[in-house]
Amino acid sequence: MSRPWPDTAAATGTDTATGPRTATGTDTGPRTAPGWDPARLADVAQRHGTPVHVLDAERLDRATAHLLEVLGGLGRPARAYYSVKTNYLPYLMRRLAAQGLGADVVSGYEMEAALAAGFDPAAMVFNGPVKTDDELAAAVRHGVRVNIDGEQEIDALEALAARAGHPVEVGIRISPGLPVSTSADPSYRAQAERAAARTRFGWPAGSPQLAALVDRIDASPHLTLRAVHAHLSSQIVHEDLMLTALDRVLDEAAKLHARFGLTEVNIGGGFGVPGIRRPRTGPQGALAALRGEDPFPEEEPFLDIARLLPELDERMRLRGLDGVALACEPGRWLVSDVMAMVTRVMSRKELPEARWLILDAGNHVTPWSGTGEVHRLTPIGRRYSAVNSTWSVAGPLCYENDVHAAAAELPDDVRAGDLLCLHDTGAYSLGRSNNFIRTRAAVVAVDGDAEQLVWRAETGADVFALADPAALADPVPAPGTP
Repeated sequence: MSRPWPDTAAATGTDTATGPRTATGTDTGPRTAPGWDPARLADVAQRHGTPVHVLDAERLDRATAHLLEVLGGLGRPARAYYSVKTNYLPYLMRRLAAQGLGADVVSGYEMEAALAAGFDPAAMVFNGPVKTDDELAAAVRHGVRVNIDGEQEIDALEALAARAGHPVEVGIRISPGLPVSTSADPSYRAQAERAAARTRFGWPAGSPQLAALVDRIDASPHLTLRAVHAHLSSQIVHEDLMLTALDRVLDEAAKLHARFGLTEVNIGGGFGVPGIRRPRTGPQGALAALRGEDPFPEEEPFLDIARLLPELDERMRLRGLDGVALACEPGRWLVSDVMAMVTRVMSRKELPEARWLILDAGNHVTPWSGTGEVHRLTPIGRRYSAVNSTWSVAGPLCYENDVHAAAAELPDDVRAGDLLCLHDTGAYSLGRSNNFIRTRAAVVAVDGDAEQLVWRAETGADVFALADPAALADPVPAPGTP
């Protein structure tokens, strides 16, 4: 299944200054991205300044309901753990916890934030390649299951469980060693295959290293292996490759189930969303682009969880995994398009070799910019020309890679002061944002007619809040100063 890339200038030629006071337009499908109401976005920008994220709570509820509906239709127990690293906004986490989702955490402070948001510790998993002794102790204390990714975690958990005086159930992360993305560019495919084989996450399926680790868990008096975990990549859109890779995980799970009696197979997340595009070009494609060629055109596939999860349910059944829960850890899939950012055009520069629009939102608040990940841009706030031009779009930072798009089709008459909507900012924006040169942005949640500031914009004082107060009050004299 494939989809065309959405129009980046959907509002061109329309009057965007008026419209209903709802957050979004008509939803045409469970995971299509209905248009945001441009007047509502412009109003938020007027009250809170730019750049500003806008979170649509109703859109989040729809995505959650669709996920739970698909999981509820499977022929086995099913669980969803929200990937907290994707967006740790407390408002968002509280809403997901209230709807019965569990939480996937990868650090101690994420665990604390998830517990504070109301997630049930019995419905939480602790993943990640590094877990400190203090973090493992907190997991055991709260009853959060640890999916083992490092060998040293076994001894630490055994000691903690022995001191607690009760057995502790654990999981183990398995790597299939197969790529889950592809391209018509053979050099990209070679890179993807090598990266999948060399991944530092988990233990290779079928390897002696995995077998030895399982034996160590089995020999630990207070540890019981109950779960298998895998997380294959991010923004996965090739369903067939994902299923092939997960076959290796399910094969291992079947053997472990016969030996230990598993309660869960967790396939992780990484489900691709339609609102962004990742580059899938290797060195061969890059050289062709420099020559002005496009030898590897392809459509963007679309991952449909309503097909993927039932197919995995059946593959588990065929391997004798009846009664074992199927779990997943969606993050981006749940929250990517529930937030959009309103940003202002600060400068228009028409140069001999390029036409630039410089925005006040850049890599500090959209940390994927500069890595080739492309998000849609829509002009809002007034009527625009029906004539489009090709613009290069960048952020405000004094940093060469602060670029949103090398070539975006936007109205010819976009000028300084205009507003743009940058779509799909819900995933990996808040947590990965930074204060390099400029400060972090606010988040405003809209829920029907209601509006609430749920994350205030960072100030200069916030940036230096961790500095030594004495040093700030009594600066060190410059060299040579008496």
